[in-house]
Amino acid sequence: MRRERRNWAEAKGFEFMKADPYLVDEWTRGVASTGAAPKDIVAGNVYGHEMLLMDIDGVNVMAMRTGAASDMVVDFRRFDRDDAKASEDLLLAMTIEGFDVYSSDSAVTERMVDERVHVALQQMPEAVTALWMETEWVLAQTTKQARSAEWDAMLPPLALLADAARVLPPRSSATHVVRLEELDPAREIPAQPIVEVVGGAPAAGAPEFERPVIQRPEEPLQMPSRAYSETRGPVEHSALGGDEVDAIADGRERPTPDSHTARLPRQQFRAASIFDSPSADSTTDGPRAADPNPVDPNPASESAAEESDPRRGE
Repeated sequence: MRRERRNWAEAKGFEFMKADPYLVDEWTRGVASTGAAPKDIVAGNVYGHEMLLMDIDGVNVMAMRTGAASDMVVDFRRFDRDDAKASEDLLLAMTIEGFDVYSSDSAVTERMVDERVHVALQQMPEAVTALWMETEWVLAQTTKQARSAEWDAMLPPLALLADAARVLPPRSSATHVVRLEELDPAREIPAQPIVEVVGGAPAAGAPEFERPVIQRPEEPLQMPSRAYSETRGPVEHSALGGDEVDAIADGRERPTPDSHTARLPRQQFRAASIFDSPSADSTTDGPRAADPNPVDPNPASESAAEESDPRRGE
């Protein structure tokens, strides 16, 4: 059995150890009530939960940490077995999916049982004889004939039970012991310094402060309110949304052209040639040198431009 646990741990990438002294008094229910120390322990993480597979008093036990400790105890026992009787301090709460459910509080157990618990008990292998929830663990014990195939089949439903156990009432803070010796070292808080009041005598001739006397009116002052309309003083009627300030420019004035103002008219002595059709010389002979004395082909446009020049009469 030890060799098979070791091989299963290597195949899953888990850690194998022969014993762990921290687990000796971790559980007190189920097969762990005998007080036997766990041995041949396989430790790993499955579905976000810490998982342990071990041998307690010759019985295979798989445990998963829920992540939240609780004082509630819930015990699941198959009712078709001779050892189905749970502890005497637990009461029978219900029977579901072939298991008798014993608990320390029946009402809390009924609220805990949901779809996850039903699915987990349905998928639990037949080799599992009992399950119980204790502190922050969910444990399942199997028959001695359970092997790696049953261990693999136990992982998903046991993780569902670990998730469902998170709804149990948390452990009371009064019974929770904080082990300060296991905490990281911290800096000691210095003592608060003693502050002494130091003050001299008041200066000679300094006026003493006197608190002014507050005289409250006998009748309360009437303050304006928006609950009802009220007019204070003359108010002239005006159109809603109207502008009280005249516009600077209303857009009706148009400037008149004046030749005596400082305006720069465009002087064009010849017509634009960009819209003329290209001549035969420009397409066949290529680029030519610029003519120093160009001749305007349209003399009428030149005379019209001279007449429009306002400076000719000066």
